Amino acid sequence: MIPPFSLSSRTLACGVVLCAVLAGCAKHEPAAPEPAPAISGAVVSFPGQKDPQGIRVATASVNAERQLTVPGRLTWDEDRTVRVWAPYGGRIERLRATVGQPVKRGDALADLSSGDIGQAQADYQKAEADLRLSRSATERARELGGAGVIALKEVQQAEADLARSQAEEARTRARLAQYGVGVKSVTQTFTLAAPLAGVVVERNTNPGSEVRPDVQGPPLFVISDPASLWATLDVDETLLAPFKAGGRVELQAAAWPDERFSATIVTVGESVDPASRTVKVRVRVPNPDRKLKAEMYVTASIRHAATQPQVPADAVFLRGSQSYAFVQQAPGRYERREVQVRNAGPQSVLVLSGLKADERVVVGGGLYLNQLMDAAK
Repeated sequence: MIPPFSLSSRTLACGVVLCAVLAGCAKHEPAAPEPAPAISGAVVSFPGQKDPQGIRVATASVNAERQLTVPGRLTWDEDRTVRVWAPYGGRIERLRATVGQPVKRGDALADLSSGDIGQAQADYQKAEADLRLSRSATERARELGGAGVIALKEVQQAEADLARSQAEEARTRARLAQYGVGVKSVTQTFTLAAPLAGVVVERNTNPGSEVRPDVQGPPLFVISDPASLWATLDVDETLLAPFKAGGRVELQAAAWPDERFSATIVTVGESVDPASRTVKVRVRVPNPDRKLKAEMYVTASIRHAATQPQVPADAVFLRGSQSYAFVQQAPGRYERREVQVRNAGPQSVLVLSGLKADERVVVGGGLYLNQLMDAAK
């Protein structure tokens, strides 16, 4: 007879062994891997139409109006500027004007001594003497012709000589009068005069300097009116649309950071610089207070209605030498698209092609999506 205690112990032992056998026969199924994004051409799609973590999107907006800023440089207003050279060779005997001096039309700039001037004066004196002689000869020929002493042909010859003498006298007089040279005597002196009113802004000669009209060096004097200046702007060819003759721009100079100077567009260049891909735009700026100076660097601003979308700068990334952006077609679905952009500020770019207004672009996660697509190849 088996004791009760022994039977219970055996039953418990069998149960333990059975559990161990069943546990050894059980199989653990591995967890199913998450599905990978699908790549089709230039489109990447995430499972379940869910956006991956860290992906942010922004809408490409078209602002009703935006401001363009381009660099420029101030120059003299060439419509109010003259450069003065000596019309005759000679020597500067005396300077009559200096830089910064206001002058009127006809005011003396310098006195010159010149053999060329003496020759021109002598030519006039000779022409005047020939004219007097021709007049006397013509009067005498007419008297003799009227009395029948000489033939008509001789009278006509005398009148022709008189006409030639008159023309030569007029030519030599006009040559001297053009520059205000005296004609009464041969002095070999000449006063260089200001051809228009303004301020002497440049002088490139000294007393005793030799000048030659056949050698085109720098002008002896530059006279301009600083109350009006030109600014030459370098405008990128893609930003040229708002710049039209007669339009208005605002200039800003580093010397006057809190002031804006209104200017008018005068001309727009007809060619693009092949190196910088910019077009020269000339504007005229009033300068009554003389605050602006020639050769100053300025920044020109112009406002215009925008027609192209604008996106945050980190929505665009480089792939080689070309710019790209990812456009969200639907939640979890993105298309890599080639775009052409221009800088529109410190944190945004203007999209010239490849993107339409109101399309949604990936901000900051474009490189991650691009790596996924490149790894799938």
